[in-house]
Amino acid sequence: MDFTDKINATNSKNSFMLHNGIRLTQMEKDYARVEADLTRVNRNLYGAVHGGMFLTMGDCAAGGAARTNGMRYVTVSNSFEFFRNTKSDHLIAEGRIKSRGRTICVAEVEIHDGLGKLLCSGTFTLFCTGKLDELPED
Repeated sequence: MDFTDKINATNSKNSFMLHNGIRLTQMEKDYARVEADLTRVNRNLYGAVHGGMFLTMGDCAAGGAARTNGMRYVTVSNSFEFFRNTKSDHLIAEGRIKSRGRTICVAEVEIHDGLGKLLCSGTFTLFCTGKLDELPED
């Protein structure tokens, strides 16, 4: 299945991802990858990547992986662990579906820096809200 249209729609219409500089770069069945080039606004007072940026990217990767079955999802819970920060200006988050039921989907996420170092990981539980229709116009 070709996910090019879903990737393009997400990258042009998801205002939260756009605001945070996150872009969906790959989708396959039960898998999604998002990436971000970091700037000063993604960092905390001490110059480290803000924990909220990591968690946001994880949620975007989990949601992207969940949507590969053509349904819509919202996150209902997550568990997230931070291992280390990075000075790299590039982050990659990969989401993989661990379990998919009729209404509940569980995704595992890992986030690496531009050098491939594992920075954090998490588990996201998502709830299916129905069929994925076209994204709304602006």
